[in-house]
Amino acid sequence: MDATTLYECLWLRSAVFNGEQQCTEPDLDGRELEPTTVLVWASVDGHPVGTLRILDDDDHIVIGRVVVDDDHRGLHIGRRMLDLALELACAADKEITLHAQSYLENWYGDFGFVVTGPHFDEAGIDHVPMTLGR
Repeated sequence: MDATTLYECLWLRSAVFNGEQQCTEPDLDGRELEPTTVLVWASVDGHPVGTLRILDDDDHIVIGRVVVDDDHRGLHIGRRMLDLALELACAADKEITLHAQSYLENWYGDFGFVVTGPHFDEAGIDHVPMTLGR
């Protein structure tokens, strides 16, 4: 990933999380700097329109920061990115978790994720913990 693509991915995340969704916490947390972090993105005309990240937290994998630009939603970009993320994450042979925004619980459920705890507030948005059932 070149610097321009990284910048555009991070800008997209900020636009969605901090702008559109008005998250109460900054998006950037330094985890992109970890050597095991993987960023997945989808591009249209050479510019990212969706992105997510995969974190290796020793005993499990965390998929997060999943966003698709509002002009490109409904085109299955998120589904294709998550399919790729699961392919990459499953290779690690570890538990795969995520914190889903509550309105996306059923969407993640379609991939095999199951709810593993109560709803909670994260950055001012209702979330639910989920783990991939295998």
